[in-house]
Amino acid sequence: MVRLRRCVVIGAGVLGAAVAARLAEAGMRVALLEADQPGRGTSRWSFAWVNSNDKGPRPYHDLNHAGLRAWAQLAPDLDGAAWYRPAGNLELAASDAGLVARVRRLTQWGYPARLTDAAEAAEIEPALRPPGAGIEAAWFPDEAYLLTAPLIERLITRATAHGATLLTGERGRVTGLDAGQVRTAAGDVMAAGEIVCCAGRWTPQLTAMASPASPVPLLTWDTPGATAPGLVVRVGPVTPAAPSRVLHTPELALRPHPGGLLHLEAPDAAVDLHTPDSELRRWAAELLDRARRTVHGLDEARIVAYQVCVRPMPADGISIIGRPPGAEWLYLVVTHSGVTLAAHLARLITTELAVGAPSTELAPYRPSRFAGTGTPAPWR
Repeated sequence: MVRLRRCVVIGAGVLGAAVAARLAEAGMRVALLEADQPGRGTSRWSFAWVNSNDKGPRPYHDLNHAGLRAWAQLAPDLDGAAWYRPAGNLELAASDAGLVARVRRLTQWGYPARLTDAAEAAEIEPALRPPGAGIEAAWFPDEAYLLTAPLIERLITRATAHGATLLTGERGRVTGLDAGQVRTAAGDVMAAGEIVCCAGRWTPQLTAMASPASPVPLLTWDTPGATAPGLVVRVGPVTPAAPSRVLHTPELALRPHPGGLLHLEAPDAAVDLHTPDSELRRWAAELLDRARRTVHGLDEARIVAYQVCVRPMPADGISIIGRPPGAEWLYLVVTHSGVTLAAHLARLITTELAVGAPSTELAPYRPSRFAGTGTPAPWR
């Protein structure tokens, strides 16, 4: 039986919007709070690659694989043509055993993956420049990417159609949390039977307001040298035809972006929130050069935007989902795999909160694993 209680969801990125929509559909009275505007934080700049390509151990892989299927199932009912791109992912790697072993493992786990050669890779992605000698290639046909802005807009529209209320700005900025209530910068005191925190990197700051405080161990993101921030670069125009797939090479990750642009990231772009703008521009130019070496169509391209995007990264590498010890009135949802997992987690969380049925699938991710033990080692 659905419990018709007031629920406050904090954070209107892709994860919070998905949770709010599911809870509202289930009949809960939902208020969705956002200090800025929906989707203007990490979700706006996310690579938004939907995958379980290299996520272990097996239970975490399975959770993410379920995330792929959840988006595919949701797309027909939520105008998926506007935001869902099941384009597949083509990966090029320097010749070694790593990619071969990963493809073998994923295949054994029932995940669509196969090795390919340069000729077929060029058929899969015609915009790809011929890779150099000694390059292995693999094709992951079920992977996708999402356009988060139109997706979040549709999720919130669905939530409000089922009675949810969206509060932004001062009315959506949380200044205090207690059992049964949320206080905002506008002076509102909101009663809440459930408080769900989907605030990403801001989660520790919010839970510190709780009584008792509930520490949430995320990787440091606001100090020089922090690894949680990453550089996003958008370039274009791409002519005559942009790549249609997600592409990964040893030095670059790219995907199409609306407006005839490409979204670029690189694993070695060591930037943080303190990196000077001149260094960010240098890295942006470097990523554009790498993209020109990877795909056709960028002769006239320029840098359109670049941004340091802060990713919420739990300290042990896996998601944090559930009620923290000592503050069971609070429900935390923090994950680096937010885009991949949002639709599936929203279903599981709704079952827990609206129906009252604990999910065995979420058991490995409870906040209680941090209680009294320090920060666990990465679970990989």
